[in-house]
Amino acid sequence: MKIAYITAHAPFGRGETFVLEEMLAVAELGVELLIVPRNPPKEVFHDPGRQLLDRTVWLPLFSAGIFLAFLKAVILKPRLWKVLTNIFRHSRTPKILVKNLAIAPKAVFIADLLRQAKVQHIHAHWGSTTATMAWIASELTGIPWSMTLHRWDIAEDNLLRLKVEGAAFVRCISEDGRREVLRIVGDQYQHKVKVLHMGVRLPDTPPAQLRPPRPAFVVACPANLVRVKGHRFLIEACALLRERDVHNFKCLIIGDGPLDEELRQRSKALGLNDVVQFLGRLSHRELIQMYGRGEVDVVVLPSIVTENGEKEGIPVALMEAMAYGIPVISTETGGIPELLGGGAGLLVPPGSSQALAEAIVKIMRDESLRTQLARSGRAKVETDFNLKLNTEKLLELMKGTCSR
Repeated sequence: MKIAYITAHAPFGRGETFVLEEMLAVAELGVELLIVPRNPPKEVFHDPGRQLLDRTVWLPLFSAGIFLAFLKAVILKPRLWKVLTNIFRHSRTPKILVKNLAIAPKAVFIADLLRQAKVQHIHAHWGSTTATMAWIASELTGIPWSMTLHRWDIAEDNLLRLKVEGAAFVRCISEDGRREVLRIVGDQYQHKVKVLHMGVRLPDTPPAQLRPPRPAFVVACPANLVRVKGHRFLIEACALLRERDVHNFKCLIIGDGPLDEELRQRSKALGLNDVVQFLGRLSHRELIQMYGRGEVDVVVLPSIVTENGEKEGIPVALMEAMAYGIPVISTETGGIPELLGGGAGLLVPPGSSQALAEAIVKIMRDESLRTQLARSGRAKVETDFNLKLNTEKLLELMKGTCSR
């Protein structure tokens, strides 16, 4: 079987590590893979990305050749006119219309590339313009396609009903996401919209439950520095811990993003320079090695629902920590309760620094709780968020489209 993946940047760039791991797992199952990133940078940051380069077609978003191919298709392919008409009619805001038109030439160009490569199924991650590319390519070639929807890309509603109607199936990574999709597109598509979680690799042997002795309890927050991740509330929780004379801990902020300077200034203003450390973005390999060496005692993800309604799917950052037997704390937002329910982690209300501080202290002081959370979290990932098992299920869905 030959599958094309359309991504935003992967295997290039610093993001989409969960997409990299999934594509690598697909390749490991013997599937012939062709990867087409929408607008790839030149940088390859993560090791799995390097392993996928020989399966990737690097094309800029715009080039003279791409534009000429598009003009030719406009003249010779009446089907393209129907596609473009639908884009104009159903792009619900001017911004979405411009985004869709911007990727249309490349989508037309790769349609011929996928046909010539004898691709049997196209899969896009994200329901925004990557899915627009997959939808256009499918409309022009007849190759079946599908998409994985995450979180913000559902709320954006970029041609979502048209895409669900045209896709062979739609994969949501959480039950919460599926409910949101069906609210937008209608219950008549229930049979197409499925829940299949993202997954992570499990260490070959379960990690030891006891951590190496060290002077400070280590709290880690591996997440992009964006509003939805709620870093501010974790920093404020650290200040509350200091006020309670809890001093033997460190908080590692692992990631980068537009809020970097704002969060550093907040930490400084609260007098936390000796407690909160900003490590920047680590490669996926570096982060996993930290977990494997037992350098982290608890992972905290203080996610919120933003003013414009953005919320989490089910964060892979939590799954990875749980796979390594690290207790996790997060919030009752998006799909997170699906992951941490049943005692697999501690859940607190979003936007509550007080609740975060109390949960951290609880884990710091209760060794039996740490052991229980470590075991329950690992078991939850093994059964429901196992990369190998979930990738096999995804491939079964794709194979079903090819046999029709």
